[in-house]
Amino acid sequence: MRSLDPDPWSTCLVGSAHAADKLTLRRYSEMHQNRDRPGIANLIRKRFEERYLEPILDNPKRNGFAMLAICCLMVETLESFRHGWKDTSERGKSEAAFCGFFQAHEEFRDLRPVAHEFYRAVRCGILHQAETTHKWRVDREPGLLSEQAGVRWLSAFEFGKALRVVLNRYCDNLSNSDWSSPLWVNARKKLQAICRNCGLPKSDVSKLA
Repeated sequence: MRSLDPDPWSTCLVGSAHAADKLTLRRYSEMHQNRDRPGIANLIRKRFEERYLEPILDNPKRNGFAMLAICCLMVETLESFRHGWKDTSERGKSEAAFCGFFQAHEEFRDLRPVAHEFYRAVRCGILHQAETTHKWRVDREPGLLSEQAGVRWLSAFEFGKALRVVLNRYCDNLSNSDWSSPLWVNARKKLQAICRNCGLPKSDVSKLA
């Protein structure tokens, strides 16, 4: 039977409850207190890798639609880190996240002209209806985006690989940036929201600004 620990500080931000290298909310608090920039950047990197990228890029049984569903989750979360958003539930913010993300990263330049269409046909199509719409198709071929006879072909594998590049660059920039920089201010805001979602009291969450 599962053993439940009611202490929110024991929540695993990275790894499983039984893993020797797990990183808990308590450990994050210690790194925050010490302004351990490389340590926190590594926490963010590992959290994205184990939750998003490893299951879709390092899994021989991967499926393009499942890959893109997870990729879309990651885009919104990464953009939330970049802007310091607690979530993207506000009307229009989710679509703005995709447009801003494609604009910010050269790896996704081919999607900039069709960002709004991508959001409706791919992000919303897959997450809400389990299929792409408006003549968008999914494959795993080389090249992120191609078009033929009015049909847009999107490579799920290329999308995932590009996300890994963006993640690594973001975490490297965190490691090398000043603690008081906008990059870190926004990252800590998102991490605060994550800690709040773990059940920490407001008084403790406020110390993690």
